[in-house]
Amino acid sequence: MSMRSNIKLLFVSIIIYFSSIDAASASDFLFYKEVNAIGGYSNKQKWIGRAEELSNSVGFEHYGKFSSTHGDFLTTDLQVRFAYDSSENSTNAWSAEIHNAWVEYRASPELKISGGHFAPAFGLEPIVDVHSDIMQTLAMQDIGFTRDWGGEIRGSFPAFDYRAALQIGSGMSIRRIDSSFLMTVRIGTPQTEDFQYGISGMIGNVIETSGMSTFPKNHLLSDRTVFKERIGFDMQYNFWSSFLFKGETAYGINDNDNVMGYMTEVDFIAPKSQNWTVATQFKSWFNDMKMPQSDDTTFSLGLTYKLSQTTKISAVFIHDLNMHSSSEGRDTKVLLQFYYYGK
Repeated sequence: MSMRSNIKLLFVSIIIYFSSIDAASASDFLFYKEVNAIGGYSNKQKWIGRAEELSNSVGFEHYGKFSSTHGDFLTTDLQVRFAYDSSENSTNAWSAEIHNAWVEYRASPELKISGGHFAPAFGLEPIVDVHSDIMQTLAMQDIGFTRDWGGEIRGSFPAFDYRAALQIGSGMSIRRIDSSFLMTVRIGTPQTEDFQYGISGMIGNVIETSGMSTFPKNHLLSDRTVFKERIGFDMQYNFWSSFLFKGETAYGINDNDNVMGYMTEVDFIAPKSQNWTVATQFKSWFNDMKMPQSDDTTFSLGLTYKLSQTTKISAVFIHDLNMHSSSEGRDTKVLLQFYYYGK
């Protein structure tokens, strides 16, 4: 598909989305603008203009709620970034990234039905907001992407929340090859608790890709899918009003290889100056449990300052302790980020 066809398809998708909104009476809708500027230095790549999942970009998010006399019944969300990747040549440097693109029908508090592009129901990714953060969850190493196309049911009971999703296993772009699919489920404590935890399961034939582009389609690494099975556990604990602990672990198989990974992160907000946040993260993924030194392990240390409710600046130090899956080996990076998200 040509670049012109991709651009046409993107605008048609956006027009269809907003047309569906106009078909109902919105009780409330919000439109946000987004700017992400990122750059830094890498021992391997020298001067760089991106993080693993973040490129320099501008974008928007449109969030809407619709109601009747019985209350809210429909929620919509469309979040798009127009990104520039300095590591690509001029022809492929520009892309459109559709992150969220979903519609959710609320039948009751116990049952909500949605479809579109959203996070699989596995681990921390569907319940935390790291869309603007350099430090991400385990999802990219574990599933291979943070968003996928499909349908989901979810709901809340007094004792627990649940969600279950069936998706096409392609990630950012819409494609289906080699019988790809992804089924995920997560059951956890209510998100209103200071101490939260959940257990997840996953099975699927997952397409291997690289890059975050939706239009044009991101790079296909193989015409064969990877069969994945997982069980996972995640937790969050907000304590002493200043500390937030986040952790998750997953174990399973990729085709014939036993794999395992874990991530721990501690965020500290200074009590007397709450615009400052210090975060430390340790992340490790073992690509084959039978092979020694098969892990990709990274330590990160970050500092963020909120200039306002809409703007923040961040500096992050990332050091690879081991990088088995990379042909370039271990790397050390220092990244600076400016981020704006507001009306």
